[in-house]
Amino acid sequence: MIKNFIKTAFRNLWKTKGYSFLNIFGLAIGIAAASLIFLWVENQLSYNDNFPNKKDIYVVKSKQTYDGATFVFESTPGPLAQNIAKEIPGIKHAVRMTWNSPMLFSVGDNNLFQNGLYADATIADVLSLEFMEGDRKTAFDKVDNIILSESGAKKLFGSQPALGKTVKTNNKDLYIVSAITKDLPKNSSYEFQWLIPFKKFEATQDWLTRWDNNGLQTLIQVEDKANVDQINKQLMNYVKNKTNGEVTFSQNFLYPMERWITHNRFDNSGNEKEGSLKNIRLFTIIAWIVLLIACINFMNLATARSEKRAKEVGMRKVVGASRQSLIGQFLAESLVLASISSLVAILLVYICIRPFNTMIGQDLQVDLLKPMHLAFVITITLICGLFAGSYPAFFLSAFKPLSTIKGAKQKAGTGSLIRKGLVVLQYTASVVLIICTIIIYQQIQHNKNKDLGFDKSQVLTTALQGDMAKHLPLIKNQLIATGLVEQVGVSDVSILNIYNNTSGFNWEGKDPNKSILIGMLRADEGLVPALDLKMFDGRNFHANLLGDSTSVLINETLAKLIRKDGHVVGSILNYGGENYTIAGVVKNFVYNNVYADPDPMLFVPLVRESGLLNIRTKAGIDLPQAIQQIEKIIVKNNPGFPFDYKFLDETFNSKFQAELFIQQLSSVFAIISIIISCLGLFGLAAFATEQRAKEISIRKVLGASVSGLIQMLNREFIILIGISCIIAFPIAWIFMHKWLADYAHHITISWTVFVLSGLSAIIIALLTISSQAFKAAIANPTKTLRDE
Repeated sequence: MIKNFIKTAFRNLWKTKGYSFLNIFGLAIGIAAASLIFLWVENQLSYNDNFPNKKDIYVVKSKQTYDGATFVFESTPGPLAQNIAKEIPGIKHAVRMTWNSPMLFSVGDNNLFQNGLYADATIADVLSLEFMEGDRKTAFDKVDNIILSESGAKKLFGSQPALGKTVKTNNKDLYIVSAITKDLPKNSSYEFQWLIPFKKFEATQDWLTRWDNNGLQTLIQVEDKANVDQINKQLMNYVKNKTNGEVTFSQNFLYPMERWITHNRFDNSGNEKEGSLKNIRLFTIIAWIVLLIACINFMNLATARSEKRAKEVGMRKVVGASRQSLIGQFLAESLVLASISSLVAILLVYICIRPFNTMIGQDLQVDLLKPMHLAFVITITLICGLFAGSYPAFFLSAFKPLSTIKGAKQKAGTGSLIRKGLVVLQYTASVVLIICTIIIYQQIQHNKNKDLGFDKSQVLTTALQGDMAKHLPLIKNQLIATGLVEQVGVSDVSILNIYNNTSGFNWEGKDPNKSILIGMLRADEGLVPALDLKMFDGRNFHANLLGDSTSVLINETLAKLIRKDGHVVGSILNYGGENYTIAGVVKNFVYNNVYADPDPMLFVPLVRESGLLNIRTKAGIDLPQAIQQIEKIIVKNNPGFPFDYKFLDETFNSKFQAELFIQQLSSVFAIISIIISCLGLFGLAAFATEQRAKEISIRKVLGASVSGLIQMLNREFIILIGISCIIAFPIAWIFMHKWLADYAHHITISWTVFVLSGLSAIIIALLTISSQAFKAAIANPTKTLRDE
């Protein structure tokens, strides 16, 4: 019987190729879209699963409260790791690590920058690094050893063996390659091309012995079945106890690797917030909505052709077919169709996976031999087939044999209400997605285009390294002499990411019980004009920084904390017993958190030999030519270092990566849902015109015009879309109002968004159904009425 069901199913599908194509295509798009989302969800939920010890791995975080606001950092004091490993039971390994940073590597004529970090030897055990070459027991023994990743070694040495070879870093230090490790996957929190023993870093950094200077990451692996709550109790006041109460601003705690991706955000009270889990939940819902829309589309298309199969059902019942066998027949057809759709969907996924990976910045893989992936395909096929085929099966099998054989039309009744309700549901979801996509786009543009307090255009940044600091005045003069460069300034870090801060500044009139966290940026006199920062009061640094070494510039936020009117030029700030004079006040500018008001910060004269060169080119110039000239000057004054640069506006735009990701995905799936909904609407229009064929013919014989008939047929669907919009508008408003509440500065949701979205939905619907309405309106009425 099953074989007969399948054979009949294929025969019916072949007879109605157009219908079958629409059904297969609609369902395949839905399954493919949902599959891509679920691949991303799987990737997010399996982050760091490559580490066998994941459940035992933690990072030490620091909770610090300033002026009533609590901040959570990942920086810890230098002595912390070694001390807690000895003194707190339950800690198996404590690893000191620097932050991932680039370094120049040279092998022969091959010079390139690679990212990596300094770390204790136990990092290999905590992260279970897989050594492809070399001995993991001795790889970290010597301070001049270096461990390369597989990809890092290949970039430096090509196909030549790397083990035991010498590499030069930053054109001065020599290291011996002691081991090669396998690359970590992209959905890992760590990605490095090199590791150098921490002892090498430790030998040059005096601050590592201090408890009041947070500058390292501390990675922890606890013992099996360790009591983490008990460890956290001992960690909370550990630094305070070690310093006899001198350092009280930091409370430490372990934060599990299992929550680094899904959460790892904190509010102003230090309470944990959701991270990517919010997006995972959002797009999981979208995936199921897209699948639901695809199934609804299937049901409507199947119902739309019920008239053509009514006599078939009647004949089958007359010759003895039971309703159960008819239900089985139609469910078999649905499952066959769903199976074909799934195969097409798999093909679509393989075609789309590369551009999808490019869009989300991941390396998702489709592996049908993976049990989870195979189970997903089979489950989705069965769910779609049974769910999508259930209504047509029970609807068609309920036809009365005598009336269908005589050619009588089946009354719409409840079936009609269900079909219309499904179309309303489809379009409601689509309109909600359209509105959300528009509002997300508007919010991103609002933050990108707001007054930043500086001009990010025409500015490129490059690392100050090698001998550049020694030749800095010459480099600046030569760059400006090209006529292509307007200003050049130096800072220790990017103006967008000022993470060096302290609460150690005091001034006259400050509440001694109040602790205020102040950001610090080291800069020279060229930074203010290079970034077109505006002065609120006072002056910029003098060209002679040595003569200005006790001067500082502060922003408006800090100035108004010192004095309400902000006019504090000449006032004294004290830090560590040293006095600094406020030379000028810079108007507030956006840094770190692009969504919040600027925190208090100050500029101190740059005295370091490393940092960032900020180069503003003149407006209207040939930018490629300018870059070529800049590169020529910098390479000439700093031979052996390749010229590597970034545009400041691109760095700024990267801060919206999460929002852009949401916007891109929601846009794509809004379009997909519209396409599938239109197919469903097309099916319902075909069904309606089929049901009213004789009515249309009679109206036409009595003198109705083509345009009048089209309006009559379209009216019902416009009402359905209108109902969809009425339902969608408040849903979208509530959802986006909640989403926007996370931003300190956000747009006001405009009524025009809803009007434009509703009009778009109506226009798309009209274009979809008008083809069927026009076809019915111009049909020859004699052919339809011939049977009467």
